[in-house]
Amino acid sequence: MSLVAIVTPVYEDQESFAELCRHLAEVEKAAGARFHVIAVDDGSLAAPPKAAALREAGVSGEILRLARNVGHQGAIAIGLARAAAMPNLSACIVMDSDGEDTPESIPGLLRAVADPKADVAVAERAKRSETMTFKAFYAVYKRLFKLLTGQVLRFGNFMALSPVAIERLSGMYETSTHVAAAVVKAKLRRADVPTDRGVRYAGTSKMNFPSLVLHGMRAVMVFSDLVLTRMALALVAMAAAVVAVVAIAVAMRFLGMTTPGWVTIVTGFALSLFLQTGLFTMITLIVSSLGRVDTPPKVRERALEYIARTERVEAPVSAAAE
Repeated sequence: MSLVAIVTPVYEDQESFAELCRHLAEVEKAAGARFHVIAVDDGSLAAPPKAAALREAGVSGEILRLARNVGHQGAIAIGLARAAAMPNLSACIVMDSDGEDTPESIPGLLRAVADPKADVAVAERAKRSETMTFKAFYAVYKRLFKLLTGQVLRFGNFMALSPVAIERLSGMYETSTHVAAAVVKAKLRRADVPTDRGVRYAGTSKMNFPSLVLHGMRAVMVFSDLVLTRMALALVAMAAAVVAVVAIAVAMRFLGMTTPGWVTIVTGFALSLFLQTGLFTMITLIVSSLGRVDTPPKVRERALEYIARTERVEAPVSAAAE
């Protein structure tokens, strides 16, 4: 029976995690695989996930208690680093623990990633339940993201990874910034699997509008090299436009087609705009160069250093063998 790791970040969502474990126990039989849950407790204090939830559901797994809160994407990266160390792993599922990523979609993702032509199978939302305001902002964001990076990002964290994809993503520092963008950055072969978004098991989402904006900005940060290249090209185009504007203004001045002071105003405005854009590009380049690219072993080792302790649960032999 194949072994599949289920990486899920959990933050102050004890009740939802317990419900997720019960659903995973049901899906495990239908998937024809043995699940091993890697729940990353992202510094929960009030309602941390309990190992008893795994035991009561009859699912094998472990809870990684982090020494501090590292954020949703950072928690997933730590879970992937742990999954990469597991022997004989056939695939890895990355999903949220709140129920919006439905366990019933896992068999479809596993079938898609089993194709030798696919390294990762991502859940492409076939049906969305967001408000019109969110959809409007999301549409603007997608176009802005395409303009800045030249890339298209139409999926989230719910995905199935092959062993090759696990090894590559767990060794990329970009994964802790934005998992979905890291998949694109890694140039992994992708299969899109239509899935519907589920309903939260309990409580309310902790993701607010500022958090969504930050999440979107982090996706752009993964492609900082492409953004800088496009900004440099835009700067060159602006320089050419400034030269053209100044030349036209001077020509119009000699032809007597302007009022006194008009050429000075136009030239000053064009040069000011060019200098500000150039300064912004330079600052962005300096800031982006401050990040150090580690070798893959160091990325994994540093991720695992956040784990304060691990609580493991083994499912009964009878349940695991079914």
